[in-house]
Order: sequence, then structure tokens, then C-alpha cells
Amino acid sequence: MDPLFRYFLGFRPDPALRALLAAQQARAGQHARRVEAARLHLTLCTVAERQTSDASLVARVAAALADRLPEAPPIRLGRIHARARGAEIVTRGQRREICGFYEAAAALLRARGIAPLHRKAGLRPHITLGYDACAFAPFGIATRWLPEDLLLIESHVGRRRHVVLLRLPLGRPAQASFAFDEPPLCLAA
Repeated sequence: MDPLFRYFLGFRPDPALRALLAAQQARAGQHARRVEAARLHLTLCTVAERQTSDASLVARVAAALADRLPEAPPIRLGRIHARARGAEIVTRGQRREICGFYEAAAALLRARGIAPLHRKAGLRPHITLGYDACAFAPFGIATRWLPEDLLLIESHVGRRRHVVLLRLPLGRPAQASFAFDEPPLCLAA
């Protein structure tokens, strides 16, 4: 039986970056089944799938992660490409910051009995733009962003509904970790 509720950890771009990504959806052939701008996100991992809503999960995830998370990882977005069912934007360059953040968060979750799901092939950071069938040559959209929060999101599977259940603020990286030769980060005002 397929789950009705999926709980995942992820980053949501700030409003300015969501608007930029939403503007690229038409260019990528995403119209009828595009992801609404408010739901655009980069998933780190699924932490649970249930037939009924699980209110106790919020407290368990908060206990595992609150005040223990590493600093915010800079996320470099690079290419939009067609996939079997829709379009997505993938990260570019080194992903070590995102993968390092994921590994640290996953270790904290596992220590509290919450095993991240669906990462057998490893983390492949991306943002899904939509699910319309499409075919186009990949194109670039070089931008960077520094997430403000890690979110626990309840997805109502198949109903295009996401509910943010928990928002964990992230610390800013040390100045030395910024890449000064790259375009500026998209930061929320």
C-alpha cells in the first residue's frame, strides 16, 4: 500500500530565487504539471512514510537535530535538464558541502532511531521543476544560495500539498568558506 504522507528534510529557496526558478519552468516545458513556486525545494532525505499523519515525528526530529546541525551549506545550482518525467535543476561543481551537511544530519537522526530512507544510490541534490513530458537540450542557470533553515515537510502524496512542520535555523558559514570568485549568494533580505 502506497503511503499517504511522506516526511522529508529539505531546503526551500528564498522568495527571490523561487521566482527565478519559476521563470525557468516554461523554458523547460513545464506548464500543466509544474511544481508551484511555493513548493520548490531541494530534498535531503525522507525520514518517514505513513498511512496516517504522524504528529509525534516533529518532536523526535527536533530532539535529534535542534542545536546540533552544521552550518548552512552553500548550494550552487547549474543546469536544467529534461528527465524521463519532467525537468529538474541540478547542482554544479563540488557538492561536498551539501553531502557533508546530509551526512551530519543523517548521523544525528540515526542516533535517535530515525533512519533516512531512499538514499541507496547516494545523495543527488536537485530541484524538481515539474512533471510534464519534455525534451530539450540542457541549459545553464548559474546561481548560488545559502539556505536559512532546514525544514521538516509533510507531503500529502499525490495531492500537491506540502506543510512545513518544523523550521530549524542554520548558522552562517565562516567567512573563509565563501567562494569569493563565484557569483554572489542569493540571500533572503
